[in-house]
Amino acid sequence: MALNVFIFLLIFSGTRPDISDSRLFEMDGLNLTGRLYYQYLQELPPQTLAETPPWVQQMKSTNSEHMVVLGAYALRDSHFLKDGELRDYRGDEVKIRAWKADFVKFRTEYKEQLMFRFGLSSTMKGPLAWLTYQFSHSNWLHLFSNLMFLVVMGAAVEALAGSSVMLMVYLLGGVAGGLGFLWSQGAGTVPMVGASASVSALLAFYCVAEFKARVRYLYFVSPMPEHYGYIYLPTLMIIPLFLVVDLANFWATPEGLGSGVAYAAHLGGSLFGILGGLVYRHTALARPNSLT
Repeated sequence: MALNVFIFLLIFSGTRPDISDSRLFEMDGLNLTGRLYYQYLQELPPQTLAETPPWVQQMKSTNSEHMVVLGAYALRDSHFLKDGELRDYRGDEVKIRAWKADFVKFRTEYKEQLMFRFGLSSTMKGPLAWLTYQFSHSNWLHLFSNLMFLVVMGAAVEALAGSSVMLMVYLLGGVAGGLGFLWSQGAGTVPMVGASASVSALLAFYCVAEFKARVRYLYFVSPMPEHYGYIYLPTLMIIPLFLVVDLANFWATPEGLGSGVAYAAHLGGSLFGILGGLVYRHTALARPNSLT
């Protein structure tokens, strides 16, 4: 917990360039970026173009709304960000020249963001990034919501299996979540931060390892007597409740754009937690009186 808070304060300490103020994020800037990116796509070899999400290939240059969405995607494409200003484009030369200057400034300021350095992305996936992203958060709400679940689930797993197992599930669950995130993002540059994948792993681990325990749920049908109250259900019921939400949102989010929540990371962490819980039960059952 302390490490989560420390890294969060480190990330948000001092004055950092605010890339959200870039003119590229204005409507005209996104539109122009989309149109230039559209030209960039037309010059890609067929096999390279095939690696982009299908919806990207279906964008129409005559549709302004399509170009705005494509512009937002372009600013996440690591290949385009690498040298987009060096290419020749057709169109208003004055606007394109100004766009290139804004583009270079955006890329420079983006790399100066501590979130970029501590987070995990297709361009920043060194050994340390797999660890630091798990302890970094984007804002206070993100931090405290994850810490709230971490306190509850961390304590539950620690009481069940011990501190070393809890720490292992947290860290390796975060790695599994990172793999899920990178798989879903392709060449995206937006970094992922947060402990949610690790917390998902702890939650899934506990639900499988201690599936006979009962958890109190609040149900509400109507304010009439006996139409609301509490019911006790097995911990195993928790898994489909939160997995359905993550799966639905993951499938509903266009590939490569993201929604601010790394649903694929949640799913990756949960999968590791489920497998870890099954392994724990298998090994614990071999010890008399180890499970109830």
